[in-house]
Amino acid sequence: MRIIIEVITPGNGKTYELTLDDKLTVGAAKEKITEEIRSFENGCIGFDEGAALFAPVSRSRLPDNRNLRKAGVRSGHKLFLL
Repeated sequence: MRIIIEVITPGNGKTYELTLDDKLTVGAAKEKITEEIRSFENGCIGFDEGAALFAPVSRSRLPDNRNLRKAGVRSGHKLFLL
């Protein structure tokens, strides 16, 4: 199922709206998110290898090996990429 989420990147103070498949693992989603943000910003933004997705709803770091649905991510949620 496709979900629409907002990803907040405190490093540049921006929010991005993205559509992802809820079957993606958090690790794969993180890669897709960073690729899309880099594309949107014309490659002018970098991310650490150890960047993590945090969900304010659960107040926790999302485990890279779980899929988004099992990690509790739903359409309309906001995630932080740190």
